[in-house]
Amino acid sequence: MIQFKQKEYSEEDRHVFLSYLSSLTGFLNKCKNLHWAAPKKDIHVYLDEYHKLMSDFQDAIAEGYMGILGKMGPSDVQCVECGDEDFMKFIDHVIEETTKFYQRIPQGPEFKGLCGETETFMQDSQKYRYLFGLCSDRKEEF
Repeated sequence: MIQFKQKEYSEEDRHVFLSYLSSLTGFLNKCKNLHWAAPKKDIHVYLDEYHKLMSDFQDAIAEGYMGILGKMGPSDVQCVECGDEDFMKFIDHVIEETTKFYQRIPQGPEFKGLCGETETFMQDSQKYRYLFGLCSDRKEEF
């Protein structure tokens, strides 16, 4: 049997991922709540699509994290509640937190795939921000 030694990573490296995964858990919960309370069918549909996208992204980040930094415990990821009650503020908050996370991802080559996953999620989030804006009664500038 061959054993591979994992590189040692700092607690800060681990914290970057675990804190963002905790934020995503709260965002997923809020997204579903906003979906159920949507004032229009198109918002309801887009929030459901976005929830699936975010859930898949969270899974990719969690499994990528474990592939590089090692397993996480069952209580390592908590739910950081999201207080946004408006779907446009919600998606802006997701984009803001994802941008902060992206800027904090460690720079090693082993993290490039996670950077790519995050870039794709950021681009998809901008697309949904645009789509949500089309549903809104407000005039948003994009």
